[in-house]
Amino acid sequence: MNFKTTYALFGILVVVLIAFIATLWIGPSSTESSNYVLPSMHAASGPLSADDITRVEINRTQSDAEKNEKLVFVRDADSKRWRIVEPRDYVADSPAIDKLVRQITEATLDPKADVVNNPKRYNLETPAEVITLIKEGEPRREVKLNVGETSPGEASAVIYVTSSDRKEVMAVKKNDLDSVKKSLADFRSRDLLSSATGDIQAFTLTERNKDKVTRGPVELKKGSEERWSYVQPPYGDAEATGADPAATDKPPSNVQSVLTDISNLKVAGDKDFVENDAKDLGKYHLDPAKDDILRIEIDRVEEIGKNDKDEKEKKTVKVALLVGIGKKVDDKSDQYYAYVEDPKHKDIVKISAKSVARFLQLLQHKGALRDRNLVELGNFRKPDAINVKNSWGTLEFRRTSETQKPWKLWRGDKSYAVDEQAMQALLSALTQKDQADFPDSSVTAKQLGLDKPDEASTIVTLWADSLPAADKKDDKKAAKPEPKDKDKPAFRLYFGSETQGKVAVLRKRGNETPTLVLAPLALRDQVRKEPLAYLDKDLPPFNATRFDAVSNVTKLTLTRDGTTYEISHDDKGNAWKINKPADYAGRTADRQTIEDMLRDLNGLRAVKIVEDKVPAEAKLTEWGLKDPRVKAIVTLTKDGKPKTFEYDFGKDTTDGVYLRTSQQDMISVVSKSAVSTLQRELQDPTVFHFDVEKVREIKLTGWTDVVGKNNPHVLDVKRDNAGADWVLVKTLAKAKIDMEKFQRLLTGLSDLKALKFVSHKSKPTAAQGLEVDQGALKIEITVEGEKEPLQLTVGKADGNVGFFALSNKLPGDIFEVRKDLFEGPKSKPAYFDK
Repeated sequence: MNFKTTYALFGILVVVLIAFIATLWIGPSSTESSNYVLPSMHAASGPLSADDITRVEINRTQSDAEKNEKLVFVRDADSKRWRIVEPRDYVADSPAIDKLVRQITEATLDPKADVVNNPKRYNLETPAEVITLIKEGEPRREVKLNVGETSPGEASAVIYVTSSDRKEVMAVKKNDLDSVKKSLADFRSRDLLSSATGDIQAFTLTERNKDKVTRGPVELKKGSEERWSYVQPPYGDAEATGADPAATDKPPSNVQSVLTDISNLKVAGDKDFVENDAKDLGKYHLDPAKDDILRIEIDRVEEIGKNDKDEKEKKTVKVALLVGIGKKVDDKSDQYYAYVEDPKHKDIVKISAKSVARFLQLLQHKGALRDRNLVELGNFRKPDAINVKNSWGTLEFRRTSETQKPWKLWRGDKSYAVDEQAMQALLSALTQKDQADFPDSSVTAKQLGLDKPDEASTIVTLWADSLPAADKKDDKKAAKPEPKDKDKPAFRLYFGSETQGKVAVLRKRGNETPTLVLAPLALRDQVRKEPLAYLDKDLPPFNATRFDAVSNVTKLTLTRDGTTYEISHDDKGNAWKINKPADYAGRTADRQTIEDMLRDLNGLRAVKIVEDKVPAEAKLTEWGLKDPRVKAIVTLTKDGKPKTFEYDFGKDTTDGVYLRTSQQDMISVVSKSAVSTLQRELQDPTVFHFDVEKVREIKLTGWTDVVGKNNPHVLDVKRDNAGADWVLVKTLAKAKIDMEKFQRLLTGLSDLKALKFVSHKSKPTAAQGLEVDQGALKIEITVEGEKEPLQLTVGKADGNVGFFALSNKLPGDIFEVRKDLFEGPKSKPAYFDK
C-alpha cells in the first residue's frame, strides 16, 4: 500500500466520523426513535397538548355489526367542560374524559414488554377500537390510536397499540392507558344535578303523590352578597351556614347543608344506570298519574361570561331530578328510581334513598331553614353606625377608630365617649346567634303593634362598613360621621308588643320585604336603655398614665369627718409630710397609703352615670354632694404651674357612693372602696426603724402586776466591750438570758409599726394601763447614733387585737402594737431567764 492509498482511507474515516457526530448532535430523524406512542404531539416544532384537544371520537367494532359503537365527546370552548354528543346527548364526566386524553397524549412504550411486530397477532390488523383526538380550528390536527388486545395479569399487564405516527406494534402499561377500555357509562357524569354547591343559584322542592296532593313548594333563591332567602313560602331570610344535625330523620338547618345534599345526588356505579330513553315510567314507579314523585329543581350556573357592558354575567339553566319515592327498587336495596327531566330523553338511574330523606323532611318542616339570627352581616362586615330611637330620644353610635375605645355616642351636636362594655353588650344583643323565633302564621303585624312600623316606640337602624375613612386629625369637636348611603342601612328593627314571652320585631334587611320575628325580652330591655347607660365609665384621670398616678403630684388635700388634712412632698420629693392640721404638722405620712389614694382617684370607674349635666342644687343636696362627707383635692405641678382636680364623695347608694368631679359636669356612682381608701390612717405607722447591730443596750422595766407595783423589776442587757455578746447588768446569781427569745424581741422592735392609731394629743386612760405601776412594760433602747434612747411603753391588751402603747418617737399618740410580739415579754420577768 502506497502513501496515497493510506491518505485516501484516512480521509474516508474522517468523513464517516463527522457524519456520525452530526447525527448524534442533530438527533434522530424518525419518530420511531421516540419513546412516545404519538411522538408528533411532543415535537418541538409543533406540539399538540392535551388541553388543545376539542373533540374525541371512539369507534368500536365487533363481529356483530349491531354491537358496533361510536362515542363522540366535544369540549365547550368557554366552560372547557366536555359533553357527550354521540350516541346521543349525555352529561359528561369531564375529569374522566380529560384523563382519557391525557393518558393517550402521554402514552409511552413499556421497555420491559416482549412485543412481536405482528398486528394480526394482537388484533390490530383491523383494530376493534380506534380513538381519534382532534384539534378543531386552524390549523386542524388529528392523531389516532389503534387499540388491540390486553395481555393477561394485572400489575404487569399491557395494552397493545399502533398509532397514526407509528405503525409498528407497541406495548403500553395497562395502568397507564386503562381509560381506553372504559364504557360509555364510565364517561357519563355521576352527578345528577350539580357537582359544585357554588354553582347552585336556586332550588325548589315539591312532592306530589298519586292522589294528586302536593306538598310544597319549598323554594329558595340566592340573592346579593351570597345570601339566600325564601321565595315560597314567603319566610324571608334563610340561614346560610351553621351546625347541622346530619340525621336523615331531621330536616337540614341551613342552606349550605341542602346544597351539599343536592351535590351528593349521584349515581353510585355503572350498574345504577338502568335504562336510557325509557318509555314505561310506571315500571320504575315514576308515573306521575300513579306514583309518589319528589321533584328537586335547581338553577345551575353553566358559564360565566360578560354582557354588553363588559361585566361578569352568570348564565344559568334549570335542571330537575324526579325521584319515585312511593316504592323502592326492591326489598333488598335501599334505593329509588329517578331520572333527570329532559323533553327528549328519560334515562332511568338508581339513587340512594338516604340521599333524598332530608328533602322530604324539609317539605314537612318548611321553616327549618329560616334565618334565626336577628342581625346577620356575614362576609366579615362590621357594624360601624347604629341609631337607637327610644323613649330617651335618638342615640347615634359611630365607630370612629380602631382603638381600644372605638365608639362614640352623639346626642344632637354633642359627642360622648362610650363605655366599651356597654357597647359590646348592645352589639352582642343584636348579633347573638339563633335568637329569633317566629309567630304563628295567623298572627298579624297589626296585632303586634307593627302595622305602622315607622311609628314604633323603639327602632334600631344599623349600617355596616358604611362610614368614610376617619380623619387622622385628633379633633375632639369633629362632626358626627354619617354613612355614605344613609338611606340604605343593613338592617332596620322595629320593636312591637310583647307576646309568648318575647318581643315582636319587624326585621327589614336593606330594602327587602320585612319579616316578622320574635326576639328575647332582654334585647328589648337593652335597646330601651337610657343614654347614660352607654357613657364611658372610666372617669377622666388627673395623670394621663393611669399606672403612674404619683407623677407630678405635689399635694393631696383631704377633708373627712370635718377635718382637713394637707399632705405634700418634702423638698427632695421622697417622703410625704403632713402639713395640716397643726397638731400633725411635720409628721411623716404613710407613703403606701397616699399612693393608694392617688392611684384609686386616678383610676376611678363609675358603676353607673346618674346625670350628664350640672344638676339642680336640690339634687346635689339629695345626693349628699352639696356638703360632701369626703372631699379630695389633688394638686399637680408641672413647669411651675399648679393644677387642681377635685373629687366630692356624697351619700351611699345600693351600688356605691355618689361622686362629682371638677373635670366634668356629670354625676356618677363609684365603688365604696374608693371612699374606704380615703378613710385610711394617713400617718406613717413606723414606730422604730433601726439596725439591730447598732443597739448597745436594751432595758426593760415593769412586771408590777407580778412583783408588786412598788418594786418594778428591771432587766438590763448590754453588749460587752467587744460588741459581740450580750451580758446582764443586774441579775440573780444563777440567771442566764434566753438569747433566742431576746433576739426575737429585738428584731421585732427594729422595724416596729403601729397596728392602728387610737388617739392623738390625748392623755392615756387607766383602761389603757400605760403606767409602769399599772402593769405596763417600759422598754428603752440605746442605739448607736441616736441622741437619746428609743422608748416604748406597752400597756394593757385591747381585746384580742394588740396592746396599747406610746413612744417618745410619736409624742402625743396612743397606738396599738402586735400582741404576739409582746405577750410573752409582758407575762413575767423570768420569761427571758433560760
